[in-house]
Amino acid sequence: MDIFTQKKFLVITIIVLAVLNITLMGFFLIRGNSNRPEQSNNSFSKDKITDLSDVLKKELALSAEQVERIKKIRSDFFEKEKELSKEIRGVRDSMNFIMFNKDTDEEIVKDLAKRVSEYEYKMELLRYEQAQQFKSICTPEQREKFEALVKEIRDYFKPNNQPPRKGDRPPRRDEKPIKRND
Repeated sequence: MDIFTQKKFLVITIIVLAVLNITLMGFFLIRGNSNRPEQSNNSFSKDKITDLSDVLKKELALSAEQVERIKKIRSDFFEKEKELSKEIRGVRDSMNFIMFNKDTDEEIVKDLAKRVSEYEYKMELLRYEQAQQFKSICTPEQREKFEALVKEIRDYFKPNNQPPRKGDRPPRRDEKPIKRND
């Protein structure tokens, strides 16, 4: 191969690699942005709050006052949840940076892990508080319907989207779970 052919080959190779690199960076940039936690939190915006309120209004026969109170509770919850999520993300980022640093301080990592768990605990308490507020708004009949609705939603989001069949029971502690073949 003479020098001119070799130079052409190198130039073409560099151009192909540059185009491939730009294409892959664009792909991962677009794919990465679609899976970002901020966007998933933003998807629970006022539209989702309204949609859920409409479903609850229909299923539980809520009054207009109850719907407004639920919208307010959910709006407050999402604001608090968003702040806690930011805190958790920040602590986890710090923890990851320290864990993969060449001079890892185990005590700092353990302290950060404890802080993450404390924020997660606050998140669960926030969910519990929201549920208590929902219950205080509803009548006893609405609470029963709401409980059934929550169970239905929970079962819908189980793996494989398979709600339990009638007659199915959870296994006892000393039993192995039974696999269903539908």
